[in-house]
Amino acid sequence: MLNLTYLGIDIGSKRAKAVIIDDEKVLEKVSVNIEDLFERPKPAWAQRDPLLVWERVKAMLKEMKNIASVKSICIDATSGTIIPIDRTGTPIHKALMYNDSRAIKEADDLKIHSPKAREFEEFLPIAPYLVIPKILWLRNHVEAFKNVFKILHENDFYTFLLTGEIATSSNIAGKSHADIYEERYIEEIYKDMKIPVDIMPPIKPVGAIIGYVTSSASEETGIPEGVPVINGVTDSSAGDVSTGVCKVGQVSVAIGTTLVIHAIVDKVIPDPRKRIYYKTYFGKKYIVGGATNAGSLALDAISKLLKIPIEVLDQMAEEIPPGCDGLIAQPQWTGTRLPRSNPDMRGYFLGLTEKNCTPGHLFRSLLEGNAAVLDIMLRIVEEVTGVEVKEIRISGGCAKSDVQNQIIADITGKVVKRMKTAEPALGSAIIAAWGINKTKEIHEIASKVVKIDKEYSPKNKYREIYEQVKDKLELSMKLLDTYFS
Repeated sequence: MLNLTYLGIDIGSKRAKAVIIDDEKVLEKVSVNIEDLFERPKPAWAQRDPLLVWERVKAMLKEMKNIASVKSICIDATSGTIIPIDRTGTPIHKALMYNDSRAIKEADDLKIHSPKAREFEEFLPIAPYLVIPKILWLRNHVEAFKNVFKILHENDFYTFLLTGEIATSSNIAGKSHADIYEERYIEEIYKDMKIPVDIMPPIKPVGAIIGYVTSSASEETGIPEGVPVINGVTDSSAGDVSTGVCKVGQVSVAIGTTLVIHAIVDKVIPDPRKRIYYKTYFGKKYIVGGATNAGSLALDAISKLLKIPIEVLDQMAEEIPPGCDGLIAQPQWTGTRLPRSNPDMRGYFLGLTEKNCTPGHLFRSLLEGNAAVLDIMLRIVEEVTGVEVKEIRISGGCAKSDVQNQIIADITGKVVKRMKTAEPALGSAIIAAWGINKTKEIHEIASKVVKIDKEYSPKNKYREIYEQVKDKLELSMKLLDTYFS
């Protein structure tokens, strides 16, 4: 008996990817570059033409050898990106991307005019990248907005092109001021800002069937007509699924140009200090997230300065003792988001001596700095939610480093598992499989296709040294916070 096959599509910032899986393994992967479609007409603006993106996605799908056999589909895309459409489904403006910050005044207006939005800041701090400020900007600056029918999230727009149906999930709608308990929009906030809430897509559960591939979409993509399209999640949440993180206490950590953690919890407890955020996940579970600007930026800069490849520096760092002979590095070079938001914070080294001023020491101190910042983030999550972090599953460019992963295990005291394949398209393929096979829990499906590459256990003999590293780094950030402001 042949296994059924499922398609996951990820539309990211730089590339669109597609993965086909069966019940046990990944069968096929393809991708296409879309980075050149990204536009910045002004420094704070970020936009792209969604129809041009779709042309490339369609061509990519037609290349897939197994496309004609898929039995269900799920799409993920960037979180917070919106596309306004008219009644014909035609975009009336280019997509305002997740990192578009043009709506600064509109975010201030939201904070001033909506008491409910201010109250909700414990779950979703008000900022220009949120959906309501972007809608206000469109209303204030785009003449064609008078013809708006719906404001679609990026996932929802491409699902609409496949099915002709409009819907979203509470996970996708997280930045649209949706109540994560009741899975509905907070109408009071929309009323405060004089936005009709019915211009937003209706919210359906993750895993629900939104619609079926139309004959025209089938002809354009090669996907069989009538295949169900499953309601999904944002790209970051799909990435979590692809690591197999589905149980309470598991944490997905992605270390690239930024360091992002997503922990699974079973209750939502607001953080009065507004350091973390929540998103819906599966069943009665939630994602609690945090992010900051640690990661590969400083590592790449040091590599360029010293004219030594990252791989060689990594080997050098392995020969340096834990604690780097007293050298401490603050790895957040473009501002901090945790433990306190300070966009003016810059990186620094403390404790330089003749002995520790070597390439290996400098590089390892940054790896230890990354791990220390991650530990701060994990402690915040545990402190606020009361959920103990039991396991870290790690992915991203920095996760290729055995040294980095072992340092993270040693500093956090947690088992670290590096994932063999961790990408949103795989996560969406898993959701596609779960959506038409609800007799199984999603973690059961994920466990078959998600592969762990290597495991790192904490070495307790370094605990005292690393406690000093963490204490000194955290104290220095508190002392220098005012200086870098």
